Amino acid sequence: MMQIKYTFILVFFLFTQTNCKKEDQNQQLGIPYVNVDQYVLLNLPTNLGLNSVGGWAYLAAGSRGIVLYHRTFDEYVAFDRHCTWQTEQSCGQVSIDTFTNVFLNCACCTSKFSLIDGSSINGPATRGLLQYRAQLSSPLTLHVYN
Repeated sequence: MMQIKYTFILVFFLFTQTNCKKEDQNQQLGIPYVNVDQYVLLNLPTNLGLNSVGGWAYLAAGSRGIVLYHRTFDEYVAFDRHCTWQTEQSCGQVSIDTFTNVFLNCACCTSKFSLIDGSSINGPATRGLLQYRAQLSSPLTLHVYN
């Protein structure tokens, strides 16, 4: 009976520590914590670009929206569109550079981020974008969550 009690306490402690780390990452970037738990159907017309490597799509979730990117054959990434430079500004939303399809640009501060890993490439922003987990939960469904 004592062992079950200690196991419960350990599981509870690990769960609370994991949630704190997620919120701490958001606080370090100055981005409000928003719970994300979305399923993206890859066969919908708006998401067909995600079916090929290099494809991307926007998702209405997160702080200022999320950009999804099909990085490799079986790997997707998801970044919050909230620019990490002066995060309190209302204009700090990044968008795909449609000329290259490998960068995200912020129209507010002109920072540039890599679509591959979310890192800051140029501009006043020095911190990378907030990343969410993105994994296939079935062949046609992408699960995006924090």
